[in-house]
Amino acid sequence: MAIPWPLEEGEADELFELPAADRAIQFFQLIADWEEAWGLKDAHGWVVDKKSDALPLWPHAELAEICAGQLWPDATPEAISLDDLLIDLLPLLAAESLNLAVFPSPTDPGLLLSPIEAADRLESELQIAE
Repeated sequence: MAIPWPLEEGEADELFELPAADRAIQFFQLIADWEEAWGLKDAHGWVVDKKSDALPLWPHAELAEICAGQLWPDATPEAISLDDLLIDLLPLLAAESLNLAVFPSPTDPGLLLSPIEAADRLESELQIAE
């Protein structure tokens, strides 16, 4: 499992304390820069939050792991490439009528976006990054 950058001490707490909308901005910027997102997998596959019918994703393995430990203790972080996210996963979520939970925290479900909204925001961020 490749970790894109080392989190500074206290950085996870600072990120998790941001409002969901601000965490989402960070998420899309970091995904565009590092070209991968992190979800959680367990014995049944990708973890979907049953309360929100959403697939939670984070910009870093350690952030996913922190939430897994508290919310989904049997799950482990799994990377998904930017291409796989855009080409495979978001269309699959749309077909299954599931949303994306962008950068949840241990106490907040994150920003819930439709797969189309998430793809649009990611595409916009990618254009800015060029």
